[in-house]
Amino acid sequence: MRHITLSALSLILVTGAASAQGVDTSSLHSVDDANVMGPDGDKIGEVEEILVDDSGSPVAAVIEAGGFLDIGDEDIVVSLDELTFENGDYTTSMTEEELEELPTWDD
Repeated sequence: MRHITLSALSLILVTGAASAQGVDTSSLHSVDDANVMGPDGDKIGEVEEILVDDSGSPVAAVIEAGGFLDIGDEDIVVSLDELTFENGDYTTSMTEEELEELPTWDD
């Protein structure tokens, strides 16, 4: 995994801004610690934060993934286009390999 830099975050936010306009934000009001499920139905992590662009539109989620009991976990940045809200959880069709290539978030 690679750590996200400020310029990379700007790129994510700028490129995600146009696509975020179509994102249904009604379910974003209580996403802290919402489960994120992988394509096989297994839990891959939890939502830690929602990232917004300069206009305040949500464009990405910081997902705490991997590890065991918060040991060895990493916070990764996932575009909201890659997440679907279903039955109280978020799901993604991204594979483990694709998730490992995403930038990490270090707040």
